[in-house]
Amino acid sequence: MIPLSPWQVHLWCCRTDLGEMEAAERRLVLSGQECARADRFRVADAGIAFVAARSWLRRVLAAYTLVPPSCLRFEETSFGKPFLADAGNRAPIAFNLSHSGELAIVAVTAGPAVGVDIERIRPVPPDVAAGCLTPGEAAALAALAPELREEAFIRCWTRKEAYLKAIGAGLNTPPSSFAVSLDPSEARLLHVETDLGEAMHWQLADLRPAPGYCGALAARRHGWSAIWMARPEPAPVDGGTHAMMGLAALHP
Repeated sequence: MIPLSPWQVHLWCCRTDLGEMEAAERRLVLSGQECARADRFRVADAGIAFVAARSWLRRVLAAYTLVPPSCLRFEETSFGKPFLADAGNRAPIAFNLSHSGELAIVAVTAGPAVGVDIERIRPVPPDVAAGCLTPGEAAALAALAPELREEAFIRCWTRKEAYLKAIGAGLNTPPSSFAVSLDPSEARLLHVETDLGEAMHWQLADLRPAPGYCGALAARRHGWSAIWMARPEPAPVDGGTHAMMGLAALHP
């Protein structure tokens, strides 16, 4: 069992662009409901990415609980945030999963609820971006040189999404109802519209899981540190199994 401190957030990142055979093997640990969700994707690669991400989550959590990946059971809050069922006498752990492009990441902690988000850096339509931002965030973004705005918006969005996922409300809380910093050197929650004192309780951290991606981590506690447990190697060129750094603790 991997030891876990409440003052640490462990990060496990993997690739999701699997070959068909590897995806079929990973699918074996999923529940019937998860398999059904994977089959509903109209694009085959999206279904494979879902299988890769969910099986990775199960493998990671199995290393902390000593429960086989296929035997882990999940329940959801009223807003759809999953949590482990049947904790029994085990110390509770908080976790969160995010996937984008060809990567998936799992954050695990023994502390309070945690939120993680990663995004592939890509263009976003201006109307979509505008609907996510507070007036202050929009002004800060507009003040940047045009060539910096694309990554700055994605960075801002991952900070917002990490907070939303940590509170477990998803998009039931409008992204424009709270503000985060756009400063690339300091991730912070600046204010929450419904509670002016709430922002001071939160710690955010930026993540760089791989070239071309950015991400963020959020928890309602100060003093924790993020620790990378596994990071993806570059995609294989021979169709082989994807290599991982730090994977020795996990089993298929």
